[in-house]
Amino acid sequence: MSAFISTVKGKQMSDVSLKAKPGQYLTFQLMSEQYGVAIETVREINQFGEITPVPRTPDYVKGVMNLRGKIIPVVNLRIKFGMDSQDTTRDTCIIVIDTEIGQVGMIVDSVKEVVDLQESQIEPSPVLGNENAMSFVRGMGKVDNKVVILVDIVSAFSADQMGAMAHFSHDEAKAA
Repeated sequence: MSAFISTVKGKQMSDVSLKAKPGQYLTFQLMSEQYGVAIETVREINQFGEITPVPRTPDYVKGVMNLRGKIIPVVNLRIKFGMDSQDTTRDTCIIVIDTEIGQVGMIVDSVKEVVDLQESQIEPSPVLGNENAMSFVRGMGKVDNKVVILVDIVSAFSADQMGAMAHFSHDEAKAA
């Protein structure tokens, strides 16, 4: 399998496989589509709360939040994935994931459930145009006649984007 390695602030980021592996996935919703992220990358799920905007950040970065004394960047996944923004609802959540730069919060419309996918339930991601732009899609899960788009959220960000998030979250932490 193909693998890529890049460096962010002296830390190595590696993607060992481009295909989703069998296992547990936390499913969440953006617009009318369901996505799944490997449960081992999920640190916790929080209700949408106070987010402090940070000037001069990309449009998909909502800001930073204080998570038990730790300042972490928060990303609006709808905007990052090229969708229209939406007002928050009572179902809006922040999924906190572990990355090589530390924890990052991801705003999603709602969290659904944890599903256990077997090899037979996972199809490779189809080629839908720009392969680089879709490199974070690891496969398609089949759950009860529905399709769950399996993603590696960290791969949706370039090394520069991850470095920028690490930089401004640490700057905010020093200022706080």
